[in-house]
Amino acid sequence: MAGFWSNAFGTLKSAFNIGLTGPRLKDSSGNLVIRNSVDSADANITAAKVSASGNTIELNSDAAGSGADWIYKLTRPSSGMTAAVELTLPVDDGTANQVLSTDGNGVLSWASAGSTSALQARDTTSLAFGTSSPAAMFTLPANAVLDRVSIIIDTAFDGAPTMSVGVSGTASKYVASTEVDLTATAETRFDIMCAKTANGSTEALIITYSAGGATAGAARVIVDYSIPA
Repeated sequence: MAGFWSNAFGTLKSAFNIGLTGPRLKDSSGNLVIRNSVDSADANITAAKVSASGNTIELNSDAAGSGADWIYKLTRPSSGMTAAVELTLPVDDGTANQVLSTDGNGVLSWASAGSTSALQARDTTSLAFGTSSPAAMFTLPANAVLDRVSIIIDTAFDGAPTMSVGVSGTASKYVASTEVDLTATAETRFDIMCAKTANGSTEALIITYSAGGATAGAARVIVDYSIPA
């Protein structure tokens, strides 16, 4: 009987059972370990909103699992780690469209999303028979390489219209008027592959268009470009 009470008060044993089949509080070199009743595995620590077990922490662990009430889990990788990882979060919640960036030592900070944007991009400009010339397209970023210009005829133009793609002062820098026939049938596509070197500054691309008496017609001008890493 004395042994029972000693165990209950934790004076003689290194573990304390909560109930006959409940979890066991155990001393492990000065650390508190929670094990199952037979000491064969770790037991979860569950509160109203948090659960920590093994490699996973669950927020809102008592979630109903419907509507807006769901569990949110934080889990370490199951393999591939070669050292302990410590992450220090930013001091605030950042601003819209920022992303988390690391200094390589686990210190996280907010950075502009532009620093991690895709290196491939596309822009589309609509062209119609009554478009005024020159038609503004978009500004090509500095150091970007224009890879391809595609002109897709949605509705065939009548008359004798022409178009070219370039910049102010060099109207046919990327597409010459002789490379596109706007009077082609609908769904015709012209692909012009560009081999220009990257421009160190930005470029405002334009379409130089001549209606040539056209009273009908519509097309899309699609520009694919890349920004070298």
